[in-house]
Amino acid sequence: MMDYKNDERYWNIKLLNKWFAISSILFLFSIVWMFIHDNDDEFKVYQREFRKLEAQVAADKLEDELEKVISERNIYENKYDSELLKYNQQTQLLDSLNNILEIEKGSLYKKNMDYLFYKAEVDVIKYEYEKDLSHHMHDSHSDEDSHYDNEEDHNHHSDSNYKKEYNDALLKLNDLKIIKEEAELIISAIESELKLLKSDLKKADDNLNKYLKNVNLLEKQVKSLDRSKMTLLNQLGDIVRDLPIIDFMDPYYKVHQIVATDVKYDVNFASVPAVDRCTSCHLGIDNADFEDAPQPFTTHPRLDLYITSSSPHSMDQFGCTSCHAGRARGTTFNSSSHTPGSLEQKKEWEEKYDWEKIHHWLQPMLPTKYTQASCFTCHESQPIVDGGDKLALGLGLISKSGCNNCHHIESYPKENNAGPPLTHLDKKLSKEWVAKWIEDPQAFRYNTWMPHFFHQDNNSDEESIKRNHMEIYAMTEYLFENGEKKMNNSSKFIGDSVNGEKLFSAVGCMGCHQVDQNPQDVTFDNLPYELYTSEYGYDETEMSRYELLKNQGPNLIGMGSKSDAEWIYNWIKNPSEYYPGTRMPDLRLTHEESADITAYLLTLKNKDFENDSPPVYDSEEMINIARRWLVKSFPESEADMKLNAMTNSDLLQYVGKKSINYYGCYTCHEIKGFEDGKPIGVELTQEGSKPLNKLEFAHIHSIEHANYAWFEQKLANPRIFDRGKVVPPEDKSRMPNFYFTPTEIEAITTAILGFNSNKYSDKMLIENLVDDKNVFKGYSLLQRYNCQGCHIIDDFGGQIVDVIGSAEYSPPNLNTQGVKTQPDWLFNFFKNPITIRPNLQVRMPSFTMLNDDDWNAIITAFQDMENHNLSFESHAKIDPSSTEFKAGIKLHELGACNNCHFYGEVFPVQTASTWAPNLAMTKDRLRHDWVIEWLRDPQYIMPGTKMPAPYLPTNDLLEGPDAIETWGVDLVRLGGDNDAMLKGLTDYLYSIDGKTDISKIVKDYFKVNGYDFNSSDEDEDEDDWDDEW
Repeated sequence: MMDYKNDERYWNIKLLNKWFAISSILFLFSIVWMFIHDNDDEFKVYQREFRKLEAQVAADKLEDELEKVISERNIYENKYDSELLKYNQQTQLLDSLNNILEIEKGSLYKKNMDYLFYKAEVDVIKYEYEKDLSHHMHDSHSDEDSHYDNEEDHNHHSDSNYKKEYNDALLKLNDLKIIKEEAELIISAIESELKLLKSDLKKADDNLNKYLKNVNLLEKQVKSLDRSKMTLLNQLGDIVRDLPIIDFMDPYYKVHQIVATDVKYDVNFASVPAVDRCTSCHLGIDNADFEDAPQPFTTHPRLDLYITSSSPHSMDQFGCTSCHAGRARGTTFNSSSHTPGSLEQKKEWEEKYDWEKIHHWLQPMLPTKYTQASCFTCHESQPIVDGGDKLALGLGLISKSGCNNCHHIESYPKENNAGPPLTHLDKKLSKEWVAKWIEDPQAFRYNTWMPHFFHQDNNSDEESIKRNHMEIYAMTEYLFENGEKKMNNSSKFIGDSVNGEKLFSAVGCMGCHQVDQNPQDVTFDNLPYELYTSEYGYDETEMSRYELLKNQGPNLIGMGSKSDAEWIYNWIKNPSEYYPGTRMPDLRLTHEESADITAYLLTLKNKDFENDSPPVYDSEEMINIARRWLVKSFPESEADMKLNAMTNSDLLQYVGKKSINYYGCYTCHEIKGFEDGKPIGVELTQEGSKPLNKLEFAHIHSIEHANYAWFEQKLANPRIFDRGKVVPPEDKSRMPNFYFTPTEIEAITTAILGFNSNKYSDKMLIENLVDDKNVFKGYSLLQRYNCQGCHIIDDFGGQIVDVIGSAEYSPPNLNTQGVKTQPDWLFNFFKNPITIRPNLQVRMPSFTMLNDDDWNAIITAFQDMENHNLSFESHAKIDPSSTEFKAGIKLHELGACNNCHFYGEVFPVQTASTWAPNLAMTKDRLRHDWVIEWLRDPQYIMPGTKMPAPYLPTNDLLEGPDAIETWGVDLVRLGGDNDAMLKGLTDYLYSIDGKTDISKIVKDYFKVNGYDFNSSDEDEDEDDWDDEW
């Protein structure tokens, strides 16, 4: 029988006490652990470190400010002390006045109350008076006589009862008001006297505080950050505010988050605003004081462009992950999904932060070198942006290399074929040259943009080479269906090669082309991927946006080993005749100029390439290739039957067409029979968001398991992922090798990462911020036709000056073009270029392939750069009888503009090296407002120009005794008004008549005299007017 100590209890109280004790200890431990854990959050650790750093920075700034004010601080403090002493010396007077002021304020209070109380009584009397008037009006009888009688009774009654009482009350109220106002005047007088006594002290105090404003602010900041500088109570409060449980009120250490409502994040098929908590650790990101601080406290680069509220990419709107990606809500280093930028950084992070990859997070943070990829999401319509040079280079390389020819990219489609048409090779090349070129393009031109399909990682074995030779042979035969070209080097196409070399460098060819025969042996060390390097070397200069400008056309080395005089001559004379879709413009060369340049290009030989042997026909291998293709489509018996029915010509055509289709040659070149061909590469529209399991790493384990690493390796060695596999030749990887450098690989990878599925608000997309969408077409055309190869546009480009050697004789700087020229004139000039700067040998080409809509789009783009939208502008009205106009005539006379400028067909006074634009076209060509600002300060608009600002006499000169004789009556009347003088001069320039198109007379002059400006002329005219406008 169980022994119960109490029949109402079914438990052992001692055992229960033990459990209570254990649970209490556990509960206490959990509370202690909660305090420790809450206080030990990673972001709080960083925030404590940053607080110390912030206090140190503030203290350093305070020390600097104190150093700045040390010289004059004593002066201000002594002045304040002096005034304070004077003020204190008048203590007896001040006390007396303050006592009187207090007494008078008490008296005023009583008098004011007397006034207010009696005013209330007056209001009551007024009410009774008005009530009585109203009562007698409503009691009036209907007949008129009675009405008048009642009115007389009413007036009599009112006069007798309330009117006198109300009037007496108003008089007494007015007396009380006067008494109150007299008291107020007394108080005002006392206060004015006190204020006067304090005025000098206050002024000294204000001056001191103003001088020490920054010091005071910094002292306050230091006291709020550094506990050692706080009072005891503030120290206690600063500790208590961050204690667990109660830290929800106003903690110092807390999660900082930004809700970027315009940046969308997909959660289970729903788009929600991104919530970024990056600034919980990156605390100095928007403060320029922390530029030299270590991570995560350092300042973000380019605060003028990012982060700050005054920048176009404010943190409140864009957050952090819109550019950097990563896990926005993470508050630790690992949970934020940081991504190392190199193997060295990965190792460092693993040791320092115990870093590990979050495998299932779809958008890990972009390595710092790839953050520009995010620019493309908003700037897809115009991706050439400030701060996005790497992205712009990547996109340029994609266009130049033809990546978007083989791969469909919805957001960055191809605008033209990357390669020339192959429909008329019989007019241009020999079979032997084409076969050798297809096999090894770099053997002919070391920096060619034509990629390499052969002798790569997966087809360098003997069997593959044997097969590839026959593919090349068959493709060559397919392309030359009309037979081989007969070379024609007739003397009628060949001129003076020496003069041709000069012309090639002078007329504008090198805006897009180069002749560089000096490849460099370069080694690339410490790469995170395997690079399949070129055996022919690389360009000496690292690729950049600027360098890409001179690579828009091919390097013309070896031209003498490629084609004949007839084709070269006809091509440079009229490119569109051979290929209507070409981007090569017409330089309007004469017969002699074309022949001379042809002669020069024919001197550029590649003997090694000439001595190489093309593939030799192997019928057995050709049959083998054809059979393998047939078997893939038909049963073997049927395949053999079809093969046996083929003639040798049929066999070559079949293998040639299959090979062209397999390698995708038609995606970059126009080839007969492939007019409807589709891109052969995988679509890249959202490649940057493709999950990792969709990227085949195969047997390659030496690279990081990340999308950017896969892209890098694919570009560095496209065929590497076939390594270790047994793959039939028809199914092997076929992406060609462009022999990109690491810089180019990084740029292209940046662009590919930009092709993603990110979703942002419409108001963040650049295309929605511009009313005229035609502007984007204009920007695209400026890029496509390499206008910046010759011109500086939007502060970039003009690389041809490196060849010409002097900006003075190079194509003009087109900054301010959108507000400079009349749109109508500019349109006509584009359609029919004429001579503007007569001393330039380089010439504006004719872009005959562009239509009216294209030119209007380009003009719109120029205007958009200057925030100036104007499709038409009427000419300014000129009044020749005005004082300004007559003063302009005098300024023009004094300026000697005719030293450099043409006046219609009238030549300038000075030599040809200094010649400047024809002033007769000023009215039609230039906007009136722009000319005024140009004359005001040419250097501001065009830094480096030799054009001087016209001399404008000052008012003191115009008031001199001989002013009228020296300056003329009209200038004197303007009294030194610069705006009026500049307007007058511009008005006069607008009035200059003469022939506007002087192209022929200038051409005739140089045909006789040549462009060889000698050094003595240049030195002599160094300070003369320039031709920039």
